[in-house]
Amino acid sequence: RILSEADIKGRTNMGDAIGAMEAAFSSFSDGSSYVPQRSVSSLNDINLFLKPAFNEKLGRICVKILTQKTGSNSSEIPTILGVVLLMDMKTGAILSMMDGAYITALRTGAAGGIATKLLAPENSETVAIFGCGTQGKTQLEAVCRVRPIKRALLYDLNADAAMKLKMEMEEKENISIQVLNSPEYLHEADIICTTTNSKHPLFSHKDISKGTHINAIGSYKPDMQEIDPEIIKSGNLFVDSKESVLKESGDLIKPINENIFDQSIIVGEIGELINNKINGRSDDNEITIFKSVGLGVQDLFMANMIYEKYLQH
Repeated sequence: RILSEADIKGRTNMGDAIGAMEAAFSSFSDGSSYVPQRSVSSLNDINLFLKPAFNEKLGRICVKILTQKTGSNSSEIPTILGVVLLMDMKTGAILSMMDGAYITALRTGAAGGIATKLLAPENSETVAIFGCGTQGKTQLEAVCRVRPIKRALLYDLNADAAMKLKMEMEEKENISIQVLNSPEYLHEADIICTTTNSKHPLFSHKDISKGTHINAIGSYKPDMQEIDPEIIKSGNLFVDSKESVLKESGDLIKPINENIFDQSIIVGEIGELINNKINGRSDDNEITIFKSVGLGVQDLFMANMIYEKYLQH
């Protein structure tokens, strides 16, 4: 069964995706899903990702193959392209091939959604989005599903991308949206989502307020860094996978190598929080950070949910 982006959109929504990500992270942290380390290869301005995952209870295997263009992208072709293959664990047969770019955006947004649901202050009304592409869009959509958002602040080096997101989401979510180019008003944000390829922190500790929750979604390579180490040092850090973030994300690798902090800075995995193995936010003044590099188990649970919905129709 070949399922396009339109097919997937017709069978699922952000609420479904957030529920699937809760189950995915829970299964990862309790050991019922097996997720080998992903493979990332680079050639010129193209990154190639291979992400496998298995879950015996679901009886499914999933492999995602993605390409990401890292240079300037002025064409209409999306920066991220790829496919997700869903297979039967007993027979090895390929059950479905699905649009990988949309699944990636949807499940990444949903990951920020479940982290926001668990960690952000209940009365959060303002969200800031750094990076206004597809990932920024799904982060905004997910946050609006789990908190009473009234206002969004958009930041992007590409002003056209920010204006496009403003026009699309202002009416859809019925919120006020501002496009900004400096962190002057960032202290007004209750939630911050970062989805960029930046190699340097996007803002400093002094730019944000007490009680802020941050979804740090970019920085999936050691040379990438979005979050000021002083923010991480002063807050409570939750991750999707301890092993993966320590191997892949410059948000942790750089400051650890510079002896700003060590790996004990990680409170735990978001799946451990879902499974009530660790505690989350303790008060409204605490800064919480969810650092994600993306896991194959997210694609597995998303693809399986979409496939099961397809079978029901």
